[in-house]
Amino acid sequence: MLDDDDKWFAVSLRISGDTLDPTQLESLLGLKPDILGIMGQPRMGKQGRQYAPYETNLWCYREASSSEIGFDQQIQSLFARLGHRVSELQRLSAIEGVDAELFCGFGSGNGQGGDTLRPATLKLLGDAGLSLTLDLYPPTIDTDDTAE
Repeated sequence: MLDDDDKWFAVSLRISGDTLDPTQLESLLGLKPDILGIMGQPRMGKQGRQYAPYETNLWCYREASSSEIGFDQQIQSLFARLGHRVSELQRLSAIEGVDAELFCGFGSGNGQGGDTLRPATLKLLGDAGLSLTLDLYPPTIDTDDTAE
């Protein structure tokens, strides 16, 4: 469980679509995926548990920055890794039936907080054709502190 003042940030680039071949994206974008899902194949959990199959093809890269670094810096770092290959991302995001998004997750020990994205960072996302998804996680409830 996080202390009240602790916060974490996570940034992932996700590309999905029925007609997408996710096995090709590592060489196109120069990023090794953390998740590679093929439509119809079962999803596997971190501890080997099997879940429902992928409903579509999925390629997901998680930015490797420290979770204490905010969204803006992580996004800037991701685009620096992409470099000139951002043009491939633009091309992919323009394909009908392909969804390309930047997924940003945030959590804190007290349920409060946030971050700011600078205009230049928002422009990078727009120019690349990426949607922005924000996922906010509530603080974990410590069940040991609840009354019986």
